[in-house]
Amino acid sequence: MSRSRHLLTAFAAALPILVVALIVGVGRGFSGALIAAALWLAAVLVVEVALWFGSGRQLEVIATTLGTPPRDVPRALRELSERAESCRIECERLACRLEDLSSGLGDGLLVVTSDLRVRLINKPALDFCGVDTTAPRGSHLLEILRDPAVIEVIEEAAGGGRPGPRVVENRNGLWEIRAFPVREGGAVVLFSEVSLVRRSAEFRRRFVQDLSHELRSPLAVLRTTVEALEDDVDPRLAGVLVRQVERLDHLTRELYDLATIESGQLELELEKVNLSSLVRDVLADLGPEAVSIGVDFRDAVPKDAVAWCDRRGLYRILSNLVDNAVKYNRRGGWVEIHAESRDDEVTIRVSDSGEGIPPGELRAVSQRFYRVDRARTPGQGGLGLGLAIVKHMVQYMGGTLDLRSREGIGTTVTITLPNAASS
Repeated sequence: MSRSRHLLTAFAAALPILVVALIVGVGRGFSGALIAAALWLAAVLVVEVALWFGSGRQLEVIATTLGTPPRDVPRALRELSERAESCRIECERLACRLEDLSSGLGDGLLVVTSDLRVRLINKPALDFCGVDTTAPRGSHLLEILRDPAVIEVIEEAAGGGRPGPRVVENRNGLWEIRAFPVREGGAVVLFSEVSLVRRSAEFRRRFVQDLSHELRSPLAVLRTTVEALEDDVDPRLAGVLVRQVERLDHLTRELYDLATIESGQLELELEKVNLSSLVRDVLADLGPEAVSIGVDFRDAVPKDAVAWCDRRGLYRILSNLVDNAVKYNRRGGWVEIHAESRDDEVTIRVSDSGEGIPPGELRAVSQRFYRVDRARTPGQGGLGLGLAIVKHMVQYMGGTLDLRSREGIGTTVTITLPNAASS
């Protein structure tokens, strides 16, 4: 309301006082009229002040907040009201859409506030909790979930932490729980039923292990037969047969070894191993192959370097890495093995001057059955299990593996192992 309208309203509100004052002072002449006018002006002033403090001041505050003149406040308020209604409708639409999406997820989804109040929960999450009916929004997590381990994970995430995945088994199956904090407070929790995945992985592992085991006997017979026929067939054909049988035997052993490692059945004899002696054996065994393609070996392992590991396992690891470094090298290139002891661990690096690995494939080369472009090593087939076996065996012996490569320059594989038994 503007100041002029305030005054007009005050004048109108004080008119009854003016009329009463005139009636009372009509018999007193001019002095009575003055008194009546004075009373009326006083009434106008009182009404004006009351209107100003009652509505005008608030109107000025609203106008200042909106950044608009006081006369435009009603229009601005209408626009704000329309926007608020639009926002409310859009929020309801988004909430419905989120509920539709969550109901279509195969995984369970739970969203809680920082004080563990349920904001959203879908059917798979209710199945995990063992609740048949939908939990009302705003109910406390403890009203639908009783597992202390899961509640602890959710509480950690709702408090801003980042707990790792947790596998929980209940009467509804085997579940993987992953909880993530939300910026404004609270957490998002995913429940994945992994019973079928675990059974499939176990079936695959057993199949590979049984298959590779059963192939050993016919391969042994085939090797014996090929060796017996070497004098009766063309030497070139005999050489091809021998190489292919050896290749099949090598692939079969790799499959069996990987399945054994993944099943946790690998038996290790951990001891202090002199790295210098072991590396010399590896380089001596692979020397002929390196010489045939003009690759030079560089031994940079101190004579007193030791590692706490399984000797046969580390020999297998280094043989695989050096063999790859030779195969993927260029004529006239080099392969170097370097070792360095620091504190309670020893670092072993196998570097080469080979073709390197494309950046897009660097993370995938240690996955089982993955092979870099076959055209780069024609005639040198494999299942892509070598680095997968290396990675698993290093982890099995309590170590870590790091792979770095630059295409066209070379590759460096770094292995870190303990150099003493853990207390």
